[in-house]
Amino acid sequence: MNCTATARRNGSPQRLAATARVEGGYTAFNASLLPDVQTRASTDVPDHLYNLEIRQYDAAGNHLTGKDYGTVTIGTSLEVALNTSDDCQLVLVARGSGGAVSSLGTNSLDNVRNMIVKSSVINTIDPSVSANMNAMPYVLHLKHVKVVKVGDKAVIQSPDGSYDTRLMLKRLATRLTVTWNYSVADYKLKQLLIQSVPLNYTIVDKPETDGTYPSIVSQFTTLVIPISEAESTSGSYSCWVPANVRGESASSTTETQRTKANAPVGSTFFNFIAAKTGDVKKKLDYRVYIGSGPSTDFNMYRNKDYVYTVNFSHVGIPTDDNRVTYIDPIPASENNDNLVPTANCFMVEPGGAFCFDPFAFQQNKTEITNSQMTSWYGTAGTGIKSVKLLWQTRENGDIGDPVIGIANSDDDHTNIVDIKRIDNNDISGNPANGKGQCRIYCRVAANTTGGNGVIAAYDGPDGTGNIVWSWHIWVTDYKPDARGGEQVLEPENKRKLLFSWNNSSVLPMMDRSLGAMAGYLDEVPETYVDKSKANGFHYQWGRKDPFPSSYTAKKIAEVTNKTSSTPPEGMLNRYGADGLTYIVNGSRSLNPGLQVSCQNPLLYYGSWKGDSPKGWDETNKTLSDPCPAGWRVPSKDDLNALVQGGSSLNSTNIKNRATMTDDGGCLLFFDRKDGHSVFLRFSGYDRSTTTFGFIGTFAGLYSRNKNGNNGWMFWFLINNGEYKIRGDIYSSDAHQLRCIQEQE
Repeated sequence: MNCTATARRNGSPQRLAATARVEGGYTAFNASLLPDVQTRASTDVPDHLYNLEIRQYDAAGNHLTGKDYGTVTIGTSLEVALNTSDDCQLVLVARGSGGAVSSLGTNSLDNVRNMIVKSSVINTIDPSVSANMNAMPYVLHLKHVKVVKVGDKAVIQSPDGSYDTRLMLKRLATRLTVTWNYSVADYKLKQLLIQSVPLNYTIVDKPETDGTYPSIVSQFTTLVIPISEAESTSGSYSCWVPANVRGESASSTTETQRTKANAPVGSTFFNFIAAKTGDVKKKLDYRVYIGSGPSTDFNMYRNKDYVYTVNFSHVGIPTDDNRVTYIDPIPASENNDNLVPTANCFMVEPGGAFCFDPFAFQQNKTEITNSQMTSWYGTAGTGIKSVKLLWQTRENGDIGDPVIGIANSDDDHTNIVDIKRIDNNDISGNPANGKGQCRIYCRVAANTTGGNGVIAAYDGPDGTGNIVWSWHIWVTDYKPDARGGEQVLEPENKRKLLFSWNNSSVLPMMDRSLGAMAGYLDEVPETYVDKSKANGFHYQWGRKDPFPSSYTAKKIAEVTNKTSSTPPEGMLNRYGADGLTYIVNGSRSLNPGLQVSCQNPLLYYGSWKGDSPKGWDETNKTLSDPCPAGWRVPSKDDLNALVQGGSSLNSTNIKNRATMTDDGGCLLFFDRKDGHSVFLRFSGYDRSTTTFGFIGTFAGLYSRNKNGNNGWMFWFLINNGEYKIRGDIYSSDAHQLRCIQEQE
């Protein structure tokens, strides 16, 4: 993953006091947290309140008054002009001397909550150096304040009218410190990861309805700390991180129960990785979750110092400690004879394995030859020589485990994807260039909630040379039957819908967009996490290659830096075979042919016209169709159920018309007989080589039909009240898809 945070190693272990939550009994390790830790040195405070700003808001968060007060000497009196109010809010921010926090100005409190604080400034603060702490922001948010006139002055009181004693600013950052001692025979510590760390700081927290923050659909990062040879037996590390309040888990009654299965989603944890001596593919993966109290607590608050000591000591593989995962990878080809029909997308459950013929393709339930591949690589000496994992997602945006898996190494992905010739000859010296010559084997990680990835075949050894073709891996327990013309509503993982409102002659369609983790019927999902699970991947017209969608709780008119080298706000991130390296969204202002586009599945083409051979615009499913076997891109007639009168959507066709702006998506009636509706997430779309727009206000579904250089699609833009089938959509725009059955 892209790591934006930096930190320092401690020169020596932190001083320790009496420990809390000490693990007893026979376990792989014990983790101890200091209770009520007070480790700050005398220099761990600013010498002034730098760039102090005080803002007053009404109960609804509208700005009332306030200003900047500059640098204020600590301990001196300060007169502040406020409006009298029986119930208002105050935000006091000492923004610090380093420019980490922008001025709040007259923004509403909601807008202040959405402001991002520069972590780069905070990461450079060394608390042992007095002057450095001057750059640290300090914040206080009082949600209920009474301001009354006493004489000619406004006085701050508690809501009950008593003297307000709550005026204490709190340090914006949390400090994590961990000291370790590792004594395990035949294993050596190689790496420390700090997982599920919020990427940015916020001035004012925005708790979810359950009191947790930040939102799971916010940006998170992983801090990667290599462990040197000298530190492999003992060491210490410290860094600043934003708060991450995830609540409690009643299941975590002891330290050994602080596991992934019991931890609230998004909880921050130390992740120690040890490799076996002489066989570095075999690893032990240890997790130590951060918390503020008893074992049930998974909260990490701002203005706190969390100091942990972790002692590792066990013999053999600790199979009885669920905080430890033993990794002993096997080749994806081993015990894998699950041959499946070839398509550009494979649906597979977590932990599943399958194999396929890369030169085959299923069309109308019949296996055909991928004639495009054989025309490019059908001569002697050319063809497929190797395979690799190109990218993958995590379970929930930036948090959770990589859904395809972690490769053995940068060069060795054979535990995830492998290739073998049928005749057992070495494929690097005898490349496969026709149907029936080889099989590609894939095995995805177990114990995840699902996600997406792409594997690729290369014409050079060890993932070198050109990409020959690539395939989308949709990790999901959703498995609707591609046979039969009936509508299925239960069970949920078999659901398929007849979009028959305005078109009685239809085949079943999936209840979710291609690549989405969930589909929703008749009701809007309650949380933004659930809503974001409905975000499918996006496709340029006529291409098979998936591009990331949005992933955010915010309405964002335009992401202008989607191709930046660091993760842009509002977009779903993709990661490499290590599960950590951020994969940049590449773009080119070109209109290449089909072969070039297939060689570059990571590239969005800004001038793409969809005029490559065949595209999607045929009666039969084409070689570029991105849907799984038995499914295809729908026609514009297939989408006519979404409109009345043949082109425009009637207001009565929208179940949640009054609330859809706040809902972040719409419920569209598709079934006239029973009045069922399906959720369409306003995910926005790729507009150009650098921009992604209309997040929270737009959704589009491509059809396979072409109109000159443009594509036909269902277009839903709430800003302009445009709900219709359009045939003037640039083929370079990337939109969602809903797959429909090829045949009954």
